[in-house]
Amino acid sequence: MSDGRLPERLAEVIAQRYCTAADLPLPSERRLAADLGASRAMVREALAILRAQGLIRGEGGHPAVTAAAEPRPRAPIVDRLSFLEARSVLEGEIAALAAMRAGPDGHAELREHLRRLFAADTPEAAWQAEADLHRALLRAAGNPLLESLCLPLIESTYQQSPQASGPERLRAHQRLIAAIGRQQPQLARDLLLELFSLRELSPSATSSD
Repeated sequence: MSDGRLPERLAEVIAQRYCTAADLPLPSERRLAADLGASRAMVREALAILRAQGLIRGEGGHPAVTAAAEPRPRAPIVDRLSFLEARSVLEGEIAALAAMRAGPDGHAELREHLRRLFAADTPEAAWQAEADLHRALLRAAGNPLLESLCLPLIESTYQQSPQASGPERLRAHQRLIAAIGRQQPQLARDLLLELFSLRELSPSATSSD
């Protein structure tokens, strides 16, 4: 029923996304399967792993509840440019997959996060909205393994002090979400890389952090 380490990877994604505090209810198996792009059987295996690890409790018809917070893994300590290059490579492929797999519901969720980003009236609100948009992009790709690899990089990025989202950066996000909606994976990948080149991967940005 299982495919190599996939149930373990799926368990890691569920823990990172939902086990952030004690006594939080988890979504149903059906909802988890839909959100993570996995079969219910695979989700069931992943939940069994989390129960064995003591991270969730509840079975026999009762909804699963988190037992303890799971600390999010931190990205390795590396120089900023290497960190951002790794994130851009992963997210480039994730953007391409999202263009192929998001579907109407996934694209609607991305558009809603984009709307919140444009509506943000403070740097802090914009920073949070941008973080939420990139988390939604991970989900839209429908690949739990890629999500588990990239999510710690996303979390580490947006734990830093807010940075201003200028007009060019906002438009770059807008073009990216539009390409995903038009199911253009190569363009989505290119636009994601362009988004990074606007600020993060420039020499001036990496030398004055």
